[in-house]
Order: sequence, then C-alpha cells, then structure tokens
Amino acid sequence: MKVLILEDNQHSRKTLEDIVMSCGKDTEVFSFDNRPDATVCAMNHVIDVFLVDIMIKSDKDYKNAGIDFADMLRGHSRYKLTPIIFITTLQGLETHLLKKVHCYDYIEKPIGDGKIVKRHLEEVMEGLNAGKRRIPERESVAVQHDGIGYEIFLDEVIYVTNRRGILTICMREEALSIPHLSTKKFMSEIQYTKFFEPTYGTIINARYIELVDFRHNRVRMKGIEEDIPIGGRLKKTFREDYLSWKG
Repeated sequence: MKVLILEDNQHSRKTLEDIVMSCGKDTEVFSFDNRPDATVCAMNHVIDVFLVDIMIKSDKDYKNAGIDFADMLRGHSRYKLTPIIFITTLQGLETHLLKKVHCYDYIEKPIGDGKIVKRHLEEVMEGLNAGKRRIPERESVAVQHDGIGYEIFLDEVIYVTNRRGILTICMREEALSIPHLSTKKFMSEIQYTKFFEPTYGTIINARYIELVDFRHNRVRMKGIEEDIPIGGRLKKTFREDYLSWKG
C-alpha cells in the first residue's frame, strides 16, 4: 500500500510516517510539507491513501490548502474514489469543507498516540485487500510536462517508446513527448490495461495489435503506418507472453 502524507509540521509529519510504517512491511510512504511536491508525487505514482493536513502554512492560501489539494486529486479519474483522511485543527468547518471532496474521514489534532490514525489506515487496508477498490471504467496514467498535468487514457494509447531520454506516447489522435520519463516508469503505473514489450524501451497496447509476424520480427499496429520491431533479446519473452495472452 502506498500512502502519501501532506503535513507541514515536522513533528506531526514524522509521527504520521511512523504510524503508517507500523501498519505493515509492504507499506510505502511518501511524505511532503508542500503542495507542489506532493502533487508531482501523486501524478508519478498510484497512491492508495492520502493523509492531508488542511492548513499548510507554506502555501499562500494555507487555510484551505489541503482541501484544494484534495479537490485537485478528485479531478483525476485515478483518484476519484481514493480514500483521503484529513488531519485538522479546525472546528465547525469540517462538515461543510470535507463533503466537497468526499473525504474518507478526518482526524483532529493533536494526533496523540496515533491509535485513531492507525485504525483508519487499517480499515482502508482491509478494504483494499478485500478487493473493494473499484476498477476504473477507463484506466489512465497521469504525467507532467512543463508544470502541466496530463491524464493519459490508456484505451487511446497505441504504443509508448523512449528514445534518447524522451518518452513518446502515441495515441489515436495525437502524440505527446515528455523528456526525462522512462518507459519502465510509465509502465509501472499501468495496472489493468495489457501492454507488451516487443523491444527494449517500447511497449504496445494489446488492443491495437493487428498482426504479429515472428518470421520477420515485426508487429503491425492499428492506426499507424510503421511496424514495431521485435528485438532479438526480447523475442522469446515477448512470444511467450503474447501467445499466452492469445490463448
């Protein structure tokens, strides 16, 4: 389980980190004291649970900074249903503000011994482990370029390739090039959509495969003119993976 913490108080942030890590050895924690860094992390990973302080004093609009962060998350299909737990000292405003972003729950400061936070996290983990997390109708991957976030719907992606450090995402209607993003990193964010890797640095969407020619080491994809080569070093692995998928 991946947990992102957004809390600007160093002591509270460390306490939350310790609580999260005590929930299990397979738990990974991302911890930040500001919105920009937390946003980049959320776009580059698939976060399972968010712990968010409502008031982030490093933010110019700090009184509702956590709410604004959560509102931004809800704007991405990946995080429309992801549990968000708010950490707050506010009184009397929770119901109005938190309904806006459909938060899972909120916990009042001081955190104390952390038992309440841990209980909430364990409840979330039980739900995830029981398979209660809904598979999205359209899977997407969020990427950033020049400070702009892009939501890439995978049912529109034909193939993805990296050349000289630039990742090109070829879609049905357009292509997007992003520097300093590896194919491996992009692929690590894919959970449900089937992609194959016929050659190093290139992945292809199974739904767009028109023909696989193992004799001439090429794959013909729907919607593009040039064939995708099958690399010699990956040919055996690709063949086994593809034939297994075909049944």
